[in-house]
Amino acid sequence: MRTHRQVLAESKAAHNHPTYSKMAFVMGCGVQGQGSGSSVLDEDGRSFLALFDQYGNQSFGYSNERLIAVLRDQLDLGILNSTKIMFEEVQIRLTERLAELTGHRLPFAYLANGGGETIDNALKLARATTGRRTFISARGCFHGKTFATLSASARPEHEALFGPFLERFELVDFGDVEQLAAAIDGETAAVLLEPVQAEAGVIVPPPDYLREVRRLCDENGALLILDEMQTAFGRCGTFFAHQQFGVTPDIICIGKAFGGGMLPISAVLGTEAVWETLRALPSTFGSSLGGNPLSCRVGLESIAIATEEAFLAGVEEKARVIGDRLARAVGRFPELIAAHRGLGMMHGLEFHDDSIAGLVLGGLLAAGVTSTYSLYNTKVLRIQPPMVISEADLERGLESLEAVLTEAAAHRRRLDRLEAAVSPLSRRVRSVHSAEQVLDLLHRRPHLLDPFAMDPEADVTTPAEEEFSGTLGDDLVVWADRSQRLADGVVLRAAPCWLWASLERSVRVRRLDEGDGCEVEIRIVWDTGSGGYESMVGGRIGFFVTQRLADLVVDLERALEKESGHEASRTR
Repeated sequence: MRTHRQVLAESKAAHNHPTYSKMAFVMGCGVQGQGSGSSVLDEDGRSFLALFDQYGNQSFGYSNERLIAVLRDQLDLGILNSTKIMFEEVQIRLTERLAELTGHRLPFAYLANGGGETIDNALKLARATTGRRTFISARGCFHGKTFATLSASARPEHEALFGPFLERFELVDFGDVEQLAAAIDGETAAVLLEPVQAEAGVIVPPPDYLREVRRLCDENGALLILDEMQTAFGRCGTFFAHQQFGVTPDIICIGKAFGGGMLPISAVLGTEAVWETLRALPSTFGSSLGGNPLSCRVGLESIAIATEEAFLAGVEEKARVIGDRLARAVGRFPELIAAHRGLGMMHGLEFHDDSIAGLVLGGLLAAGVTSTYSLYNTKVLRIQPPMVISEADLERGLESLEAVLTEAAAHRRRLDRLEAAVSPLSRRVRSVHSAEQVLDLLHRRPHLLDPFAMDPEADVTTPAEEEFSGTLGDDLVVWADRSQRLADGVVLRAAPCWLWASLERSVRVRRLDEGDGCEVEIRIVWDTGSGGYESMVGGRIGFFVTQRLADLVVDLERALEKESGHEASRTR
């Protein structure tokens, strides 16, 4: 019988996102229920503490009471739809407030729905303002998933699928002033940067870097665009992260936390010079639902929360705790962790291998804690909890992380290897029993050494098992499977499905050249079809496999002893 969770996973794989579906299933993600503050329930009522705020979207926690209250108030007012013709007061008040946040240095704002849309608007404004066509962005950047924003990141794997990209984007190394100085010239419309590169692995720039970028832009007549989608609203300790570095950009892009994790809203903020384009060609910008009354009302309250002195003081204190604890973790687990980086409440732990990241992510979920990896550096675990997380919950989350790291380090030491166990996995063990005894038992119970079998000792009378009852750690899972008897062992193969591109478990038995007994070789080979995430997913699967195999090898000898005892009884 398929669980409700598997039914949903199969449907997601069939109709939405195959890779993310199997990743979520393997890692142990449940079916989402209600959320509150820094925790969310699954359908079974189990609570999960968030050490990650869903890329900034849940910066103010799940179902924030203040945001829910203003939503209800706006619904009661009945002012819900945008006419795009009349003066919409809540939208106008919001753009006024955004201007105040920049000290009126960027007095204009245009409202849209999401990050990619807003970055596109920023690029258009920069070209129109400067009359130039070329942009400079940084390697490892993430600015969205529209065609223009993917062009800005110019990743080879994306270009192979979607190319050719838009021309006139030049990449330099983030934090390298000399490279930027060599690249910027009279053809550069703008330099597009994140104050902290989130998806590259939480890369914090050198202290003077953004000031030098500002200087080079000024000297060359180029604009500075800062993408603050993940870094604004207090995440780095000040409302905008660029305030930490003492610079003022020409254009700022914000979103994610802006909508309180419930409604889509983003904005591009610009100087008076940048806004001349909208005076000359007002119809060149537009967003059907951008700046609607509901989103704007939530946006105003999000700003109110993020600008409160007590809120920012809390961010500063929790940032200190996170920084100190993660720095200590680097010292405790050097065999796992290569580096720690962070600013404010935005941190990353970089492991030596992305399979270790998968192992740790799955371990956290098993412990009731959620986190994720950096999109373009899957070796990096993100520690970026909702900024409203309580001190007690933060302590509990960090303690859980340390416990999981301890378990992962012990797992690595047992394997005597730096990376986590991944496919293919093999193990050879010796048995004091004869090859004939072992083969006879395996032919009757082919799943006896199968780390995915729910009932390894079950006798199998037919080779085809359309509803093989399997396990993945503590999770139940069903797939079609086939067992085949060989002269020297057994082989089990899963039919390709939503979870497995291929899965084979083989056991071979070899007579020893000298002495009694035999050697048993177990080999597990899998491919989930997860592409670039295969190693990360495999780190978690490998953990399940190695843990289970250790028990099954012991069980094999017990089963053989039991069989031998029965045989001896029959002969007496």
